[in-house]
Amino acid sequence: MKPVSDHQPSQPWSTSFISAHTDRLVGIQVFGHGKHELAKPVIVYFHGGLFNCGSVEDASGLARMLANDCVVVCVDYPLAPQLHFPDTVEVVFDATQWVHKQAKKLGADPKQLFVAGDQAGGNLAAVVAMMARDRGLGRGSHLKGQILINPMLDPGQSTLSMRAAEDCPCRKAWADYLPVASDALHPYAAPLHSKRLAELAPALILTSDNEPLRDEAELYASRLIAAGVSVKVRRLSCQKEKDSLASPRCQGFHEVTQLITQFITEMA
Repeated sequence: MKPVSDHQPSQPWSTSFISAHTDRLVGIQVFGHGKHELAKPVIVYFHGGLFNCGSVEDASGLARMLANDCVVVCVDYPLAPQLHFPDTVEVVFDATQWVHKQAKKLGADPKQLFVAGDQAGGNLAAVVAMMARDRGLGRGSHLKGQILINPMLDPGQSTLSMRAAEDCPCRKAWADYLPVASDALHPYAAPLHSKRLAELAPALILTSDNEPLRDEAELYASRLIAAGVSVKVRRLSCQKEKDSLASPRCQGFHEVTQLITQFITEMA
């Protein structure tokens, strides 16, 4: 990892690491930097898209807004079908462990580690929360929270809002990500259908009224609550049909940043 020089929090710097699982180089963009005596919480962020599309650059608007209060590490995870389940989840868990180990060099507090993501990235954040519970992060550390923005959680696309959507590209995305049909039953692929949700990190789940993924996200919130997990869930407005809540173009974007900042302050 190259050294960090003084810079504006909104200006990212780039680095990379080699995934222990795939031996591939994985790109990282870091926004914000704390001081050792004032270490900040750190968010590992997985960008939006539908597993087979999207870019780490898509996360830059939200990361810049959060960088005054947190260190935000955006992961350029490989897309399907070039890399797919289960390799993808191993790469993003490797990334989370890397951030945990490098946190102090980033000016962040490894004990205040959060995962976050939107759409496919929301799926990956939810899955990393499961993997952190199951495997641990090392040194007795635990995730402080998970932030899921319109996450993709149901390969079966069985909810009412998804079935009502026209020309939704999710079907192709799931097929690219889960080329082995039976993998759709695995909780690390389909968090919504997991039978073991207890003891997961507290969650902030944000949905929007224009997003076909809203029903599965809100259903996941209810199942987490039933399992005893602390959850905050909000449905926001986003007037333009194809705008993501994580995009500065969305009407509810500033409310998203406020809710995330508030959640991190309460959990940290």
